[in-house]
Amino acid sequence: MSRAEQREQTRHALLREGRRLFAAEGYGAVGLARIVDAAGVTKGALYHHFDGKAALFRAVLAQVQQEVGRHVAAT
Repeated sequence: MSRAEQREQTRHALLREGRRLFAAEGYGAVGLARIVDAAGVTKGALYHHFDGKAALFRAVLAQVQQEVGRHVAAT
């Protein structure tokens, strides 16, 4: 696997697990340690992709908004 593929896989795992945990427990209840543990990565990997928890949340929100927009457009 190339470095680019590894970076993309890490980013995807962080978004997936952040989204799952934020949806299940709420933003305030989820710490970075839980997210990186669930994603199977280090805090350093998270900070490589995002400035912190708020930036990850904004990326998750943008992902959800894009999905809703596609769904609305298809309907």
